Amino acid sequence: MAPCLITGEQGDPMNDQGTPVSAPGFRAVAVDARWPESRQFMGGGDNRVTGDIHVCLWFGSATYDPQVEHVTVFSASSGNPKAGEALEDALEDYLHPGPGEGLPVGLTVPESVAIAIAVDGKAVAFELWRNSRRPYWVARGRVEDTEVVLSGSEVEPSSLRLVRVNDLSVYSAPVAFLPAREAIAIAMGSDVQAAPGRRLQVEEADAALRALSDIAARGAALGGPSHELHGDEADTVMRALRHLGQDAGPTGGTRAES
Repeated sequence: MAPCLITGEQGDPMNDQGTPVSAPGFRAVAVDARWPESRQFMGGGDNRVTGDIHVCLWFGSATYDPQVEHVTVFSASSGNPKAGEALEDALEDYLHPGPGEGLPVGLTVPESVAIAIAVDGKAVAFELWRNSRRPYWVARGRVEDTEVVLSGSEVEPSSLRLVRVNDLSVYSAPVAFLPAREAIAIAMGSDVQAAPGRRLQVEEADAALRALSDIAARGAALGGPSHELHGDEADTVMRALRHLGQDAGPTGGTRAES
């Protein structure tokens, strides 16, 4: 599918005061606000040892359907090996002739062509891979200190209008991804404290998921799902289910946010 490595946090980069360390110059790249469809945070990670950060954003259907109009934007901090892995994954999808057919022996990646894509209103050079047989395309570029891998279908890449962002709160995310989304935003310099409601949502979701995991483990130890919940445990489960319901779309995907 898309060049997104849906990984969780690899450990927040922290300073001596226990706060996330910013990645100098790194900003995630996104399609601008005129995009009419779902806008979703698909995953990302940051590394406390190297300071590397990566973010994957999806612009398309709420069900992540790669067969319809969509764009995937993978951003990585300068020198982050995840950028190379994302490009390899995207090119593998680009080269694959169809489901179940496999890659022909000896098939090599064709030459890329140069293309200009607008980022923050300025033309930025990208390498583009595409062919006339399939609508799927892949592009790679660099926006200041951010390495970018784009892929998409049914969208003309030269028509895209990209922007650099550090606030990821406007992108939908499954409950399990909320802590990673916020930690990465802080590492990019986003003032999460200015929006305590978002912070509270993340903390409550994280606590609810931990509680559910603990309840499930104890239920298994007691003989399986027949263990009946009472009082605080039942309230915790209901809160967690409400969080999950708020972030789930009607078809099971995450809810789109404008």
